[in-house]
Amino acid sequence: MSTSGGIAGKGVKKVSHKLVFRAKDVAGFSPRGAEDSYVSRMLIDKESVGSAALVMNHFTLRPGKRSEPGSHPDPYDEVYYVLRGRALLQLGDPPEVFELEPDTVAFIPSGTSHSLENIGTEDLELITLMPGQLREGVNTVYDERRRTWGTSFRLVN
Repeated sequence: MSTSGGIAGKGVKKVSHKLVFRAKDVAGFSPRGAEDSYVSRMLIDKESVGSAALVMNHFTLRPGKRSEPGSHPDPYDEVYYVLRGRALLQLGDPPEVFELEPDTVAFIPSGTSHSLENIGTEDLELITLMPGQLREGVNTVYDERRRTWGTSFRLVN
């Protein structure tokens, strides 16, 4: 693994140290009233690494907890990739229910109602991906994090 970010004089651009970091070093955010339910860590967006084309989040849902149903406007499709735990994903209206477990991928088209329920005994951890930079109103947790912190991204200490 390279630690220098490139070789000077060879046309290789030096890479900022903030482009590579550990997800656990990113501060978690929980909206007021949901502190015992879930934690959201914004990993990749314009404020964290300068990405205007992709948003990536690490989401943790506690055992026995559920997320509120929601949807995202066009063009904000969403992808879930499950790292750990088990959950039920409700998609659509009326909802179809899908069981999620590690290594499961779920595609959620824009405009589709969706919610999660952790049915396991351990935390559900998943990665979420969305296109572009999120504008206000696309994701309520992202909006509340920015209002509370003044930014979408914070490293621990």
